[in-house]
Amino acid sequence: MNIIDDEKFIKTVEHLIDPSEVCDLLFFQKFRKLLPKEVFKKLLVKTSRKTPYMGFVIEPYSLFLFFRIRDVEKARALLPDRFELTKARIFAGDEPDYYFGIGNLNTRGSTFWGIRLESYLIATDKQTGLLSWIFFDILSNTIIAVPSEGVSDPNSRNAVFTTSSKGDIYLDIKDDNSDREVILKGNLKNGEIREPDFDLWVTGNTSIGHIKEISDYGDDPFAVIFDPSEVGRALDIPVEDIGITRNTIVPDFAEKELCRAACFPYTQHYIADSPGCRTYVKTPDDLIENYNRLAEMKDVKPFSTKSIKRLFFGGMIISPIISIVLLIILILSL
Repeated sequence: MNIIDDEKFIKTVEHLIDPSEVCDLLFFQKFRKLLPKEVFKKLLVKTSRKTPYMGFVIEPYSLFLFFRIRDVEKARALLPDRFELTKARIFAGDEPDYYFGIGNLNTRGSTFWGIRLESYLIATDKQTGLLSWIFFDILSNTIIAVPSEGVSDPNSRNAVFTTSSKGDIYLDIKDDNSDREVILKGNLKNGEIREPDFDLWVTGNTSIGHIKEISDYGDDPFAVIFDPSEVGRALDIPVEDIGITRNTIVPDFAEKELCRAACFPYTQHYIADSPGCRTYVKTPDDLIENYNRLAEMKDVKPFSTKSIKRLFFGGMIISPIISIVLLIILILSL
């Protein structure tokens, strides 16, 4: 099965990203703590049913760093029961190994806009047999979606990820409330264009999960829909060209020394399910079938904060009314 019209899909993804809605969600996120967590999560799911798809874009020069896992049993214990820690290849033809990965991204999406540092384990879903990316942690200066919280606040006000005209790449990101931090300066000029491993970069993105600590009951793996060619070429960066000044992200079960680095020097377009929705992808043909279907969607609507706005402004109106009624009752009882 082949991609029919990548231009339509790309335009659909871009249409799903509304900067004004992202700004509104960032504003209302500040009031999230006024609501019980479960109420806010249900509100998100209700909103998602009206807009079940979220588009997001990863801008050029996303950088993925890989570190060998030395304590396999400790890493394995972090996974939900349905997953098994698995050896993987970063590029086609590599020798497989157990890896802890760190992805550094400039992103914009239906519900977020900013820098993300994502860390992962790589596992096999024992129910489907699919190689899977398993989220370990996320640092970001924008909204973070995790199953256990629904939506979490940005946790890294200090976040820089950019490139220069000299081919240099800079990363400086730190968690606001802990010593988790990565600072590096690298150079991309000596990177060799190679073919990333299909199972990891294509199949793995159709089966994405979370470690036990941040997963939720019934947290089935989810898929992102994309053109496989958008992960079909990457720069294999010599590790000696990546100078890491500080790295407290890598956990104690992995080696601190960088062993592989991959960079995608072009824009990538994805569609993900909104919270509470699921697209099941079992094979590469399923992925392309869903891609072609979504490319033909008519009247696609971006994620909307209307439900949250109604709740917020309704609360603003109701609270004064309740206060006035209580005051009247108090006066009449005197």
